[in-house]
Amino acid sequence: MAADSFEGEEEYGYVPSLSIEFTLLSGETISVREMLEEAPTEESVRAYADDLIRQMGTDVVKTFAYAWEGEFYVDAVRLREVAALSVSTASSEDDDEEDWEE
Repeated sequence: MAADSFEGEEEYGYVPSLSIEFTLLSGETISVREMLEEAPTEESVRAYADDLIRQMGTDVVKTFAYAWEGEFYVDAVRLREVAALSVSTASSEDDDEEDWEE
């Protein structure tokens, strides 16, 4: 695997990932990505979200390391500060959309 690629990129043509949005008790939102080793399924996304939900309100600090738009990020979220969260699948097509029509 090349230094600038991720697991699964060759197999899927993109890096399979989840998009996670945390809403903090302060009202601030934080959006992160979780890079996956295989394509997500409904069952695996539900299990991932359930795990995060069980940890809400605890002192656990969850870290996320991911590439996004040519940059590499490492984010951390203290789950005690989280009021709500949203977990969804993310694809390379999602990255190309600029505006959503209502």
